Amino acid sequence: MDHPSDTPEARIKSRELLHRPDVVRALLEEDQLVAFKQRTRIGRRKMSPRLLVLLWLLRFYVVAMMLIVLLQVIRALHH
Repeated sequence: MDHPSDTPEARIKSRELLHRPDVVRALLEEDQLVAFKQRTRIGRRKMSPRLLVLLWLLRFYVVAMMLIVLLQVIRALHH
């Protein structure tokens, strides 16, 4: 007698489930989970030069705005 999970539909469903990280993590033991996380670590994304310039401009803008707010708070405290 065949096992119910031997049907083509069950095999397809099993393969689909194994592509879901949440299902895989739930099935792994602690040491297997650590090894899984080390293998699936995602590195930094490659960014275009335009995007890098945009991000640096955004950083400078945020720092400048923080300085302006800080100066306004200091001025308000002295009046």
